[in-house]
Amino acid sequence: MPDIEGDRSRKKRLNLCGPHLKRIRLEKHLTLMDIQATLELDYGIALDRTNLGRIENGERTVTDVEMVVLAHLLGVSLERLMWGETSSDPDMSTLNGALENVQLRYARRRSSRGDNM
Repeated sequence: MPDIEGDRSRKKRLNLCGPHLKRIRLEKHLTLMDIQATLELDYGIALDRTNLGRIENGERTVTDVEMVVLAHLLGVSLERLMWGETSSDPDMSTLNGALENVQLRYARRRSSRGDNM
């Protein structure tokens, strides 16, 4: 039987904020349904539980507007949502380490087509 959990953990993420979003949401005792309802009622953003779960699992990208609204909704800074608990701005080693686990779809697509910008 294939190791599904192992495969999922080795797969590159499509965002940086997902694990922090989940941790903060759970710290505040909120469900995905709570987040979905608040996004829709208070902010006019239709983002269903499936897509929220995909964000938390790193399977979906997050727009800048979604990041700002999620941070505001959770009462945290953008930095905390993006990087988690940090005492200051992340240094280059933190950035490099985080980016190693993120799938950079757009950069790869452009280079695979041979586009030079």
